Amino acid sequence: FKTNNMALRGVKVLDFSRVLAGPFCTMLLGDVGASVLKIERPPKLGGKECSTRGDRLWAARRGGGVGGGDDSRRFGPPFLPLDFHHHDPENIEDERLSTYYLSINRNKRSFALDLSHEKGRQIAKDLAKNWADVIVENFKPGTMKKMGLDYEDLKDDNPGLVYCSISGYGPDGPWSKLPGYDVVIAGTHGLMSITGSPDAPAKVGVAMTDIVTGTLAHGAILAALYDRAAHPEKAGQRVDLSLMESQLACLSTTAAGALNSTPGTPPPGRRGTAHESIAPYQAFKCKDGEYFVIGTGNDAQFRKLCEIIGKPELADDERFLTNGDRVNARDELIPILNGLFANKTRDEWWDLIGGHGFPCGPVRNVKEAFDCEQAQYRKMTLEMDHPVAGHIKVPAHPAKFSRTALADGTNAPVLHPPMLGEHTEETLINLCGMHPTEVDMLEDEGIVSCWRGNNKKNVENFA
Repeated sequence: FKTNNMALRGVKVLDFSRVLAGPFCTMLLGDVGASVLKIERPPKLGGKECSTRGDRLWAARRGGGVGGGDDSRRFGPPFLPLDFHHHDPENIEDERLSTYYLSINRNKRSFALDLSHEKGRQIAKDLAKNWADVIVENFKPGTMKKMGLDYEDLKDDNPGLVYCSISGYGPDGPWSKLPGYDVVIAGTHGLMSITGSPDAPAKVGVAMTDIVTGTLAHGAILAALYDRAAHPEKAGQRVDLSLMESQLACLSTTAAGALNSTPGTPPPGRRGTAHESIAPYQAFKCKDGEYFVIGTGNDAQFRKLCEIIGKPELADDERFLTNGDRVNARDELIPILNGLFANKTRDEWWDLIGGHGFPCGPVRNVKEAFDCEQAQYRKMTLEMDHPVAGHIKVPAHPAKFSRTALADGTNAPVLHPPMLGEHTEETLINLCGMHPTEVDMLEDEGIVSCWRGNNKKNVENFA
């Protein structure tokens, strides 16, 4: 995996994270050239640790087994079937891949390592002290400390280490020990109160708090690496983020309004697709039952909209002259626009309004969004071959670089989302200096698990 022309060439990331926020962060790092080693639990069979080497090899060959690896491997449906030559119908549950997992785990290597075992923890410590530039983890606060893998345990041996912890509510404080999932924090910390219809809250269609936290963690890690390069002693540091704090920060303009409101002012509420402070700025139902969205960010844009839809008099109506007027009179304005938009289909409105430089567009489903000519032109669908799922498609990295390459298969190769333990053997041999017989012994003990495809050796050199 050549990274000589990539922005994060030479940066090595030891990834203990799972599910979404952490893996999204480390995927972004891998996309721009970091070498990411994903630590995962070895597989189990029937809810128990694999009791024999044969069991472990069976489970490892399928890249999972029951309960092995990142939990997101089992998030679904949708699943993709695995293309094995030999199927065991009694265990068809394991012969599939979660598209959830596939979407956020490219450009990584998987090392199946049992951290509940002292030998497993020692291997992880050695990698953290001798190999890693960055650690990313999202265990419950205190878990890494119990395993001797906390920043304080590692920094003396690896003073340049950038150690990023992601949690639900932060490492300290009265809520620090509570488990935190995106949907829960959306409820407890404001997002649901402004998302959905006036009658009921709704969650955002994707786990946006997780995605935002992962993106902010990516930026924080880059800032810490930049500081390390400039520091006279090349010192690293701990960085911690939480879903709660990331979400609160991203409430942004709505939060500023609430925080600076006068006593007795009602808090921001739910308005469906409408905007609290701008009108009209929402989706309208069309003749065919589909929706068309418009955004009038200023008075000139509102006047242009009125002209295009054949109602120029609305722009001169004293009720709608300014944005403030329109916000205050939205209960009068929106029904008028609802009636107008009901006269044409979604695509007819797009044909009529879309070419006039006015901010608007059809409300499309996810497949339509990726099929859009602009998304296609900007290459936002990343395609790659997977050893058992065949040809797969996932969202591409959104940034484009003029000089350095992305690991997207164009100017640098893309690594498919790994099977569980796909790179265990090469990690132990190339990074830990072990002999293949030592790898076999660790596998016999259940401390590691190696995926070798169709029983072929899969040892590839990397640093």
